[in-house]
Amino acid sequence: MQGRDHLPMIAIVGRPNVGKSALFNLLVGRRISIVHEQSGVTRDRVVAAAHHRHKHFMLVDTGGVGVGLREHKHVDVFDGLVRDQVAAIVAEADAIIWVLDCQDGATPQDREIAELLHEVDRPVVLAANKADNSTLATTAEAEFSGFGFSRLVPTSCTHKRGIGALKDSITATIPAAGAPPADTGLKLAVVGRPNVGKSSLVNRLLGTDRVIVTDIAGTTRDAVDVPLTIRDGEEDIPVTLIDTAGLKRRRQVDTVVDFFSMSRTEKAIRRSDAVLMLLDATDPATAQDRRIARLICDAGKPCIMVANKWDVLSSGGAKQRDLVELIRDRIPFMKHAPLHVICALSGYNLDGLFERILALREQMQVMIPTSVLNQFLHDCVARTPPPSQGSRRFKLFYAVMLGNPPPRIALFGNDRRACSPNYLQFLENQLRDAFFPEAGLPVQIEIRERQGRLRSEKDGTRQAAAGVQRQRQAGKKASARHLSRRKGWRKR
Repeated sequence: MQGRDHLPMIAIVGRPNVGKSALFNLLVGRRISIVHEQSGVTRDRVVAAAHHRHKHFMLVDTGGVGVGLREHKHVDVFDGLVRDQVAAIVAEADAIIWVLDCQDGATPQDREIAELLHEVDRPVVLAANKADNSTLATTAEAEFSGFGFSRLVPTSCTHKRGIGALKDSITATIPAAGAPPADTGLKLAVVGRPNVGKSSLVNRLLGTDRVIVTDIAGTTRDAVDVPLTIRDGEEDIPVTLIDTAGLKRRRQVDTVVDFFSMSRTEKAIRRSDAVLMLLDATDPATAQDRRIARLICDAGKPCIMVANKWDVLSSGGAKQRDLVELIRDRIPFMKHAPLHVICALSGYNLDGLFERILALREQMQVMIPTSVLNQFLHDCVARTPPPSQGSRRFKLFYAVMLGNPPPRIALFGNDRRACSPNYLQFLENQLRDAFFPEAGLPVQIEIRERQGRLRSEKDGTRQAAAGVQRQRQAGKKASARHLSRRKGWRKR
């Protein structure tokens, strides 16, 4: 298992609150990184593909280096971790965009960042940001010329000035490369409550400290896409892990940054192909866990439930069987999702998690032939007929599979109201056990009626037409009787 090689990499660096994330979003062309006036919002590196003038590259947004690189006293707990992330990405990058603040000018932190960039010997383009007027743009070159870099472009993210010139300058430093691969692999979102070990699991799967991990809840803020490759025999399986911020209760979201983090997590669930839902084995299946599980079910996403921190319970003599029974009892509507117990810190039972991911990927590609599906469903209905709903009884005509994932099946019958929810759940369970066993795929069944009945339910036109026809027939019969009586009277 290893990270996938990509296109030329361009890193955006700088101190906090100079506009790195806003510039990143403009260069990529969509809102990915969280942008806020609060200092130090971005912590993990955020990566996205971009292109300019037929050159494709990977753009990386990094956290701001808050204090001097050589200081060690009174350093914020996140600053050292962010600084390590910035140093690692700078060493890997093919080119660097250094974002500076024209309004603040050169600061001591900027000078130490300049020393770091001179040591790595990479092409550097200075983006003199917040040059909101011509005066600031004119003085920017004189202000930052002492750093020893020849390429400087005044920019303004607020007014979108200088963005094209910056793209021209930075892409001139990298070689041309082909288009990024269309297949990004299985998109796997890692979600859960705060501080359940999502980032620790991502780092363990990658085998490196890719995302920042601390004991402080809410460390991760952005939804971070991390590519990797899983080896399955002779085949390399591309996977994109999406590390997300922990989902809090609505009443606990008290800042704008928390709100944006929650929004990006919910969006990551919707754009993912499948979900790894992490639970805390020491406090499993809480009310918030149930809300997250319901969010996954409503999105119709395949899911694998992962109980983390098993090392804490195992030291007390707990049994996995009891933990599994407890979680199943508290979250009964997720019984279709397999439950796997791990320890992200020690790597316990991670091999089994890889097997479940590969099995899930394989099941997501299954399409049931129409003939097999109809034979199976008719056998189910013959063995267990649907119960009657009053005077109505559901009749199944035929079925087709619409797509996967998730498995979507359309049943064509006589009356939608005649099929009870319990019998529909019975059919879902039968289909899942037969064709998607222990894969975590939610089966969605849609009942469709005959077109004539659908029209009658919507506006009643069919019944109205039948009533008019009956009235006409009754009128004709009455007229015929009257005429026959008159004709007989005339004969006499």
